[in-house]
Amino acid sequence: MLALPKVKLPFLDRFTKKTKTAIAVQANDKVLRVLGMDSERRPLFEPVEEIWEHRHPEDREKVLKNVVETLGIKGEEVITCIGVDEGLLKFQRFPANMPKKDLNDALNFYIKSETEQIKEETVYDYYFFPKEEDGKYLKVVLTIARKTAVDRLVNLLQSAGLKPVVVDYEVVTIVNYGLSHNLPPPFAILYADYFDGVLVYYSKAGITYNKLDFNYKYYKSMEDPAILDTFLIEVRNVLVLNEISNIYVAGPIISDEDLLETMMTNLPVLGILDLENFPPAFFIPYTLALSRLEE
Repeated sequence: MLALPKVKLPFLDRFTKKTKTAIAVQANDKVLRVLGMDSERRPLFEPVEEIWEHRHPEDREKVLKNVVETLGIKGEEVITCIGVDEGLLKFQRFPANMPKKDLNDALNFYIKSETEQIKEETVYDYYFFPKEEDGKYLKVVLTIARKTAVDRLVNLLQSAGLKPVVVDYEVVTIVNYGLSHNLPPPFAILYADYFDGVLVYYSKAGITYNKLDFNYKYYKSMEDPAILDTFLIEVRNVLVLNEISNIYVAGPIISDEDLLETMMTNLPVLGILDLENFPPAFFIPYTLALSRLEE
């Protein structure tokens, strides 16, 4: 799978057979999170989080190996994802009455034209939206990822004795949470991690997302209200520009009651996406594991 020019992304309403357990790993240049889940959405083990933003890549490899050995999960299949900065989403639509061959040709041309604009090797996957009632168009979401980013992540996991079988894209993961928990579309999810955030909007018309420059760890260390004010202004601007009326909030920041209260006072927060049986910081690996159980 990983040697092909496509990367297998678990994507949107494709739930058929189910597996009994799933292990998910979120590993980027800032943080490592490892989570195991059974079919009842209960932990297989105590989830692990390591902040490793200042560690050398070789040290990160040692940390992950130690976690794998401690948890006794060496040789296990895992689902993982690349971060927002390591990929992108594109949206296109085609006439629904196109002959199958013409549709395939048009889709291949579209994919080729998009990937050729990127000056480095990529992997990709695409998804057809469910047909709408009018049935005039077939809507396609194309996910493109840097091959170097995928290879780097896969090599890290393999070096620790894990078997990555699915590589997701963080934006897709966030959308999948909304779909698997039946959030009524359109919905917007503000996911804020320790060092950055992203606002993802899903509707029948497509998926849009905006990276947010909010370093929660830095904010807590400085306790500077101006940092939070800038973040809230940025979020409000994104909401206005995209005509988004309300949002759900997810990620480790929802454990901060004071910050959460400020956000709910200043933003149109519709709901808080707390996790069943897991800390809020594990939002991404939780959703990855859930998609693995239900794929």
